[in-house]
Formats: sequence, structure tokens, C-alpha cells
Amino acid sequence: MKISIVGAAGTLGSSVAFNIAIHHLADEIVMFDIKQNVLMHHAMDISTAMTGQDVLVRAGADEDISGSDIIIITAGVPLGTTTSRMEWLPQNLPIIRNIMQKIKQYCPEAVVITATNPVDPLNYAAYLCSNSDRRRFIGYSLNDSIRFRMLVAQALGVKSSQVEGTVIGEHGDNQVLLFSSIRVNGKTVSVNEDFKQNIKQQVANIIPSYAALKVGRTQGWTSAVGLASIVNAISKNTEEMLPCSVVLDGEYGCQGLSMGVPTIIGQGGVHNVLEWELASDEHEELEHSINILKVAMTQMLSLL
Repeated sequence: MKISIVGAAGTLGSSVAFNIAIHHLADEIVMFDIKQNVLMHHAMDISTAMTGQDVLVRAGADEDISGSDIIIITAGVPLGTTTSRMEWLPQNLPIIRNIMQKIKQYCPEAVVITATNPVDPLNYAAYLCSNSDRRRFIGYSLNDSIRFRMLVAQALGVKSSQVEGTVIGEHGDNQVLLFSSIRVNGKTVSVNEDFKQNIKQQVANIIPSYAALKVGRTQGWTSAVGLASIVNAISKNTEEMLPCSVVLDGEYGCQGLSMGVPTIIGQGGVHNVLEWELASDEHEELEHSINILKVAMTQMLSLL
């Protein structure tokens, strides 16, 4: 298993490289970034940390992406003050387009996981640039569900390991929290409207609370854990259900966009999209999220 990480000098790229290495999810990890000194520092350090573990970690040039089974894209413009992830679309789209040209040249059969924001339109852009199988393109949106489970566990006073819960729709302000998906120890849990509104408010405050710290750092460790779980599902063909942004072809009544949905992940990428029956309020929220995403997709196409 060879995994290449583009944008590996950054917080997220270096974090996911380390997570993949220490969990032995790859035989070879190749790291790419325009910040060569920082990249070399991370590659040397992680390589040393893996002494005795038989995992090759190195920095690479463009051609070293050849033979990759999985490409993880974390490259993007430096984080600044923003009110919406969509504001990064005009700047990050050319980066995705450039990376996809290299992937088409050197490893066109690789599974591509896009973690660069805004994830949904950029994952769809990567797919369009490839002219390939939609199942090989995964947008990273698992953080939404991770945070949802964390907050639900805290509110219910149980361990987070006991909680299941899924977020779908846009990876952004219009995400849809599926309270109907909450399970504790596998059992359905009913929650009232006050509970829902409390969780929604906490979710809305998460990104602003990070931004208020003004450190210009993404949620690298959280994303690295989630990305490693997707890599694990692909490399071990677990067919695990993981919420991901994927290119839809009729699922949830959608075409021509990428959106977060419950997805079965295994060897080669997306094996299946699960179309769950939603509560009426969840269905309404998802329709709103889809409409927002349609606008984003149109904007992306105009820039592509």
C-alpha cells in the first residue's frame, strides 16, 4: 500500500502522515509540498519515529506519486479569517486542478481523498478533472459526525465510544445533524427539541471558537484520525459505514454534485451509498443543504 499526501508540510498533512504511519496503514508514505524545508523536516522526523516499524516515509517530487494506491489532498491557501469555507473556493480550485493533472499523468487509478475546503465542490471538481469512476473520489467530511458524537455523548452523560450518530449534507454551515441516527450501545435514543437545539448551537460555535484563537491552524489531529479511518477501510476492505462527501448519481435525488452521505467504504473507494429514511425535519434541512450545494457547484463550474 503506497499513500501519497499532497500538502504534507501543513498541520493536517503532517498529522495524517504520522497517523497513517503509526497505525501501519501503508508500506510507503510519500509526502509532497511546495514548502520544501518544512516538508523535509516532517518527513525526516516521522521516518525516524518509525524506525523498526518497516514503514518507508519520504518526501517526493512529482513523479514519485506514481504507483500510489491512495492520494490524500490537504493542500490549500493559508487559513485566514473567513465566515464560510466556500470563500476558499476560487483560490483552492486551481490547486486541485493542478494536482489532478499530476494524478492523471502518474497514477490515474488511485483513490483520491480530498480534505481541502470547501470539500464538496472541490471533490466534485477533482472527479470532473479526472473523467474517471466517481467511486474513486471521496471528500473528507467525517469531522462533522465526530463532533456530533462528542457533543451527544457529553449531553447524555455517556462515553463517546458508546455513541453513534451521523451528519450529512454540506460540510459547512448547512450540515444536517441526523438525530434519528443517534444510538447508544446500539439502541435508539429519542431526544426532545430542546436537546436538538442545544446540540445545534454547540455545533455552530465550534469553528468560530477555533477561529477566535487566531492561530491559523486547522483541526489537524481530528481530521487525521478521521482520514486514517477512511484509509483503513480502503486498505483492509472493511466495508465500514463512514459519512463522506461523494459524487452522487441519483442518490437522495441528486446528480451533478458531491455531498456528505452515509457511505460504505472499501477497496477501491466507495462501494455503496446508503439512502436512509429521514425524519421530516431532517429531510427539510437536507433539501436546504442540497440547494446551497447546487449554487456552490455552479460557482465551481464557472471557475473550472
